[in-house]
Amino acid sequence: MAKATTPKDQKFDKQDFDMFEALAALDNKDYGYYDRLTVEQQKKFVPYMLLIWMSCVKGDTDLQNYYLQSVDFHANKYMFNEYIGRHPKLQWLMLCSSSPGLGKKFHQYISHISTNVRNLKSVPKVNDIKDFYKKLYPNTDVDTLDEISKLFVAVQKRKVYFAEKFPSLKIEDIEILNDLVTQEDIDNYETESGN
Repeated sequence: MAKATTPKDQKFDKQDFDMFEALAALDNKDYGYYDRLTVEQQKKFVPYMLLIWMSCVKGDTDLQNYYLQSVDFHANKYMFNEYIGRHPKLQWLMLCSSSPGLGKKFHQYISHISTNVRNLKSVPKVNDIKDFYKKLYPNTDVDTLDEISKLFVAVQKRKVYFAEKFPSLKIEDIEILNDLVTQEDIDNYETESGN
């Protein structure tokens, strides 16, 4: 079977995948959009980026909650399954099914916590975490954000301690250890061992 070629008149036109055009198509539940992409654009289709952008929408809280939960339920749960990952059109259809079909919305990118913090290489700073949560929850009062940020940093500090003490442990094991051991237990251990 011959390989599909791009017509000469389209060879240099529209080779880039326009993510914002794709987001508008997702908002309108355009199931046929992926089929209308050129072969070059289909190769540049990145479902992960659309998943991140699609899940965060500006608007009232109910709409934000709907998008987040719907994207998680319809797309995120199975998007990177080893079989579904081989079928980008199916991934597109999953993303389309997560949209309420209310027309074009303003989507924003959700920033991430740094890789060193996620991999338990360093303890985050309270202000960085506070800024991160402020972007995720713009309507939350400052005191609540401050309290959540301090709690996150305290938990993360304990996890980094375990990662340094037991470098052979996996992150999942460190999570379990973090749930079982308190900061008081760590302080007692350090005192008894003379550190």
